[in-house]
Amino acid sequence: MLAALAAVLALLPGAVAASTVTSAVSRGAAVRWTPDDYIRAALQLSPDAISAEASLDAAGARARSRWARAFAPSLDFSAKVSPAKFAPVSRFTFDTWRVNANDVLLTPGLSWNLFNSFQDLLGARSTELSRESAGESLYAARQSQALSALRAYWGYYLREKLLAVGVQNLKVQRAQYDLTLDRYRHGMKSLSDLLKTEVDWRSSELRLETDAASNRLARFGFNILVGADEGAPVELAADLSLGTTVPPLLEEGLRAAMVQRPEMRRNKLQVRQAELAYTLAKIAAGPTASLDFAAAHAWTGDFGARAQPFGAGTSIYGLTLSLSLPGSFNLYSQYNDVRASEADLRVARTSTEAQRRSLRQEVYQAHISLTRALRSLEISGRKEEISRQNLELVSEEYSQGSADVIRLSQAQTDYVSAQAERLQALHDAKIDAAGWELAIGEPIWR
Repeated sequence: MLAALAAVLALLPGAVAASTVTSAVSRGAAVRWTPDDYIRAALQLSPDAISAEASLDAAGARARSRWARAFAPSLDFSAKVSPAKFAPVSRFTFDTWRVNANDVLLTPGLSWNLFNSFQDLLGARSTELSRESAGESLYAARQSQALSALRAYWGYYLREKLLAVGVQNLKVQRAQYDLTLDRYRHGMKSLSDLLKTEVDWRSSELRLETDAASNRLARFGFNILVGADEGAPVELAADLSLGTTVPPLLEEGLRAAMVQRPEMRRNKLQVRQAELAYTLAKIAAGPTASLDFAAAHAWTGDFGARAQPFGAGTSIYGLTLSLSLPGSFNLYSQYNDVRASEADLRVARTSTEAQRRSLRQEVYQAHISLTRALRSLEISGRKEEISRQNLELVSEEYSQGSADVIRLSQAQTDYVSAQAERLQALHDAKIDAAGWELAIGEPIWR
């Protein structure tokens, strides 16, 4: 109950964000998104997260039902009305339908199983483990969908910035063409120089068209995850800080993953369930004792007798202790049931080791990717600064006539490429940082 309430409270900001989307889109205004708001809004509409949450609700209901059946008493009630009877003198009579007459039989009762060789207890614990396992599945689904949302968020951010770089590059290329055209008209530049700058200008136009198409596709993917119109305007309030540029410690991540990853916790629950199933199979294969309490109270009457007051009658109650032995023709099937449960337990324990190896591999891959991304971001930032300085120098030399158009074109290409590489490195660092948190089990959806 507390876990479900915490999950609802965690997603409440997502509900506010979703309502903000609806109202802003209806006005045609851009929605300002932070990464956290976007994740919460995307989780509210994620089919996988919704299905996992419904599975958790169903597992919780089954667990409560099993506990109630195992330890709560059962009430029953029966009523029988016989107004038409044969009298002792062989004549057929019809009495009045009255609840206090002697032609009515009312029998309320109560039954309560007090002990059945711990089978109810172990079965209830198994359903409780299923509920906990469903909770881990919900956690894993939210983690996965949160990472997908971050990919969409930072993917759109990357396309927005690359489009801005393309627009700026087009302006620069057009200005260089205009400058070269003026110099050509005054005999200061050759026709080859003029054609080269025009080729660069047209190439920038082509790249800009590609960037614009990619931007529209990224905006479609961004909006569709939060239920907005695919062409709705979007404004990003992106936090570009990384917290630290130092890679995390691998060994600490490996230890955290073994404790925090929902897949690992779910696997341990499945092993415990297999152990309970094995125990239940062994109990069912041998003698089983049962202690039951039953009580009933009947209000009855006989035909022709004076009607008894409602409430008069007899009460029957008592304890029943029984011992059941396996039948001689059923021993073989029970023996094989135990063997099957034992084999299932071995499979569950073996899968624990396989799961541990798989998670360690994911942590290693996430650590390598994040380390590379942080280092690439550092190098690309330095490369962008160097290429910017070089472009400024070459542009000044070109305006003075001491540099040719080939050097200028190369310098501009290097600068645009360096800008794109830095933006890509920032995108990768953000995604890989989230991937590292997912790999070690840190929540990225809250």
